[in-house]
Amino acid sequence: MSKRSDQLFAFLVEIAENIAQATETFQRELEQGGDFGALASRMKTYEDKGDELISKLISLLNNTYITPLEREDYVTLATTLDDIIDGIHACSVRFTLYDVTGSTPTMIEFAKDIHRSAKEIQEAIRKLNERKLLQIRDHVKELNVLEKHGDQLLHAALRSLFAESKDAIELIKLKEIYEILESVTDRCEDVADVLESVILKNA
Repeated sequence: MSKRSDQLFAFLVEIAENIAQATETFQRELEQGGDFGALASRMKTYEDKGDELISKLISLLNNTYITPLEREDYVTLATTLDDIIDGIHACSVRFTLYDVTGSTPTMIEFAKDIHRSAKEIQEAIRKLNERKLLQIRDHVKELNVLEKHGDQLLHAALRSLFAESKDAIELIKLKEIYEILESVTDRCEDVADVLESVILKNA
């Protein structure tokens, strides 16, 4: 394996680590009910770091003649990973745009699921780096479970909102935030789908 090939995997590991750190920060801030303006700024920093890592990966990919995985697999995996941070940044921006002053139990539950998903992805990418492809399937299964829980959480939250909310504006704000959070769990499952495809091609 060439040094360039090793570095391609190393970039994927760094991207996954950045996501794990971002989702950990996101969960902690929602649990503590901190400054949502500062949270949006922190998420933007993580997003920028992710974009920089992807740019470096693609630049290296363009200068590497032979790659261990198909070129499009690196790009698809990197961009799908990037969608996760884009989603939590978009959500944190909504907090400031909508003047949300506190987190709800549903937000915190979503944040926990998203961070758990990020940790599963982080471990899966490490195993990809170590070429332990078949072991990745355990993480793929768990990501699918977490995505299904996200669907259930959204449905329960929307039922509760429409049944109990007496403030239409507040309902609209929370509905959009919950839907963005649920979409992030979908993005995590998208990563699982890409990993499953990589396994099928290379195991």
